Amino acid sequence: MKSLLAALFPCDCRFCQASLFSVSRLPVCSSCIESIKPIEFARCNVCGDRLSAANAAFGDACCPECASEGPAFERAVNYGPYSGVLKQLVHLLKYDRVRAAANLLGRFTAEACLQLEGDIDVPELLLIPVPVHKLRMRSRGFNQAELIARAAHRGIEQSSGRHLTLDLTTLLRVRFAESQVALNAEERRKQIRGSFKVASRERVKGREILLVDDVLTTGATASECARELRLAGASRVWVVTPARALARVTAGFSEESERSALGSASASSRNELLVSPDPLSSGAAQGTLLQRRGISSTYGEQRIDGHERGTRLS
Repeated sequence: MKSLLAALFPCDCRFCQASLFSVSRLPVCSSCIESIKPIEFARCNVCGDRLSAANAAFGDACCPECASEGPAFERAVNYGPYSGVLKQLVHLLKYDRVRAAANLLGRFTAEACLQLEGDIDVPELLLIPVPVHKLRMRSRGFNQAELIARAAHRGIEQSSGRHLTLDLTTLLRVRFAESQVALNAEERRKQIRGSFKVASRERVKGREILLVDDVLTTGATASECARELRLAGASRVWVVTPARALARVTAGFSEESERSALGSASASSRNELLVSPDPLSSGAAQGTLLQRRGISSTYGEQRIDGHERGTRLS
């Protein structure tokens, strides 16, 4: 029947325009889906942003920004870079309103949570999607973070062995803000300040929270949500998204050269990469932050696929 429907009502992949020969609510071909890969190069173990070869060479896997003034959340983990097909998939859900895209994004979100293995030591978490303002909800018809959280819920429970309680009413967005796409990190922090409030302090008091969103860009929104939750009594806030907007590669380095430098450079040659050391990005400063947050040093490697990186969810 599906083959007959496909023959009668042909459809093309929304991304590459290849013909689809099976009926699916998600108009994306298998080749495009398979092209979505996890982030593999060195990243900050707090905010998840790309590390330059120089900062990664310290061994603490922490960016200078987080070493000097970390965000309100404990750690942010993500699956893939916000580019290519993954970015198109997020847009397919968020702007084209193809809700079926949330299922695949939810799967990536659940896989990203494997990176928190060893960090969380409580049997239960409160699962909270980043809320949208009622005006945005009225115009879009749904909260994309909520759809992703719902899709990831079961997968996270199965992979972590922890019980998650989905909460859609405790964290509220009380101030409407225009798109942040054109804003830099400081402008985003100023615009988002005061946009959220906690409706029930008793609901979050003493709890650990897993905050879900579609994309982490500068981390301003996630950090503001975490700040409000912490002020209301939450013990720790973890952030997970399927996609992460990454900083540009340091001048003179490609992604391949960064990986090569980290994999083969000796201790002395790594020190040569430090052209102008910043005291805020020193190994001592970074190590102190990671120790305070209870995060092990892993050189930014992500436990996502296979063997020592965890087990991929089916």
